[in-house]
Amino acid sequence: MILSSFPLNISANFTQSALEWFGQHLDVNSPRMEAVGDGVISAVIAAVILYFLFERRKEKRAKASLMRQIEDLGRSTNSSDAKKIEETIAKYEELMKSTSETDAYGQIKLNLGNCRYHLAILGHEKENDLKEAILAYKEALNTFTIKRDPVNYAATQNNLGAAYSTLAEVRDKEENLKSAIEAYEQALKIRTVERYPVDYAMTQNNLGAAYQTFAEVRDKEENLKSAIEAYEQALKIYTVEHYPVNYTKAQNNLGLAYTTLAEVKDKEENLKKAIEAYEQALKIYTVERYPVDYAMTQNNLGNAYRNLAEVRDKEENLKSAIKAYEQALKIRTVERYPVDYAMTQNNLGNAYRNLAEVRDKEENLKSAIKAYEQALKIRTVERYPVNYATTQNNLGNAYSTLAEVRDKEQNLKSAIEAYEQALKIRTVERYPVDYAMTQNNFGNAYLNLAEVRDKEENCNNAIEAYDRALKIYTVDRYPVNYATTQNNLGNAYKALAEVMDKEEKLKSAIEAYEQALKIYTSNNYPLLHETVTSNLEKARSMASS
Repeated sequence: MILSSFPLNISANFTQSALEWFGQHLDVNSPRMEAVGDGVISAVIAAVILYFLFERRKEKRAKASLMRQIEDLGRSTNSSDAKKIEETIAKYEELMKSTSETDAYGQIKLNLGNCRYHLAILGHEKENDLKEAILAYKEALNTFTIKRDPVNYAATQNNLGAAYSTLAEVRDKEENLKSAIEAYEQALKIRTVERYPVDYAMTQNNLGAAYQTFAEVRDKEENLKSAIEAYEQALKIYTVEHYPVNYTKAQNNLGLAYTTLAEVKDKEENLKKAIEAYEQALKIYTVERYPVDYAMTQNNLGNAYRNLAEVRDKEENLKSAIKAYEQALKIRTVERYPVDYAMTQNNLGNAYRNLAEVRDKEENLKSAIKAYEQALKIRTVERYPVNYATTQNNLGNAYSTLAEVRDKEQNLKSAIEAYEQALKIRTVERYPVDYAMTQNNFGNAYLNLAEVRDKEENCNNAIEAYDRALKIYTVDRYPVNYATTQNNLGNAYKALAEVMDKEEKLKSAIEAYEQALKIYTSNNYPLLHETVTSNLEKARSMASS
């Protein structure tokens, strides 16, 4: 039987489906069908094909309508209204019940993940929402495979990485950051610099942030180098001319990475790179256009200058740090940004306290104390206990140093009070290293106070504080801190020997100095070795007299 051709733009699949249906329902070789004639059969076949075409078009229209609904709902994903996002989630879940369309399922799951992620960012039920987001993204990846839908695969992997990175803020930091890095690397298999440059840059920036946070828990140097490499890859696309805001964000991130890397290697070189990155960011983050980001970057810049002052041009760099902090505080006011205000005031106090070491000691220490007290208006023990303890410890240090130039007894009492406040939070169980540091400072304040009153009592208080510090500062784990505290302990015993049990206390002093010298060798710490050796000789001289 010859089939007539029809001028229809029909795919081979449509025709095949129509012919299969025709063959199942009609026996074209029967005498009755032969009698009907070729023309009629051709017309029937054409009708069947048209029916299939019509049904297919209906399916396409239905799918298009469904995808439009998904797209429309997607606009609510980034809402700052948690209730609106929850309503969107409910609508997506209803759509899930009424569709078996594979692509739609994947898109709904992707958008559901985005909704849950944004709920978490808004502080809804952070951990639960992030877990739900991760589950949704993983289910979306069952549809969006790298072969079937590479673009959506990459988008979903990028978002999965963001969810894992954020979850790392609340639990299982190392494990979740590893998962985040893996997801970003999967996204970058598709998001290449040649094919999808903008998406490539976005994911590289995210990858850098994940590595930078990962450096907080392990392999600090290695992970920071990976972070820097990722940010530099992002900056190949995020140029100041084409993507100024993204360029600035990446430069700020790069500056943070270099600042942290300076803690473990090439301090001066990496801090200079950090400063350069922050200054690049400030070309776009002006006080007029981006005041909040301007303040953040100025604060970061201040930190870099303050750290650089530890290795060169101390006065000059500290003045630059103070200038940057003051610029940040023009935006970070106590009324509008209280938490950021407190952080920058604490940093400003540190800069003034360090500057007091090279000039205008009393004036700069008073400025430091004023800054710390401003920070403590926000950093209360109830609301921000850890930050409260940090600032109280810093305040104690400022008062201790001010006692060297005026009102010794009064300022040392103020220092001791500040350390006691810090130790309400810095317990040996919860914050052992910070506890030990503050106990050492506490001991120093009591030892200095012993020079003006109640010598025996204050020397004993100092010794008790140093002994508590040494329970944490062991020779194996914290050798330098151990040596410093042993030297201080020796000084306390030597001072106490002037008023009681001379022979016994000097023996204890000599033993402490000898412990310090096990670490402070002439080769590794020549200046400190000389200082402790001098203290040891004085103690031995006192013992023999």
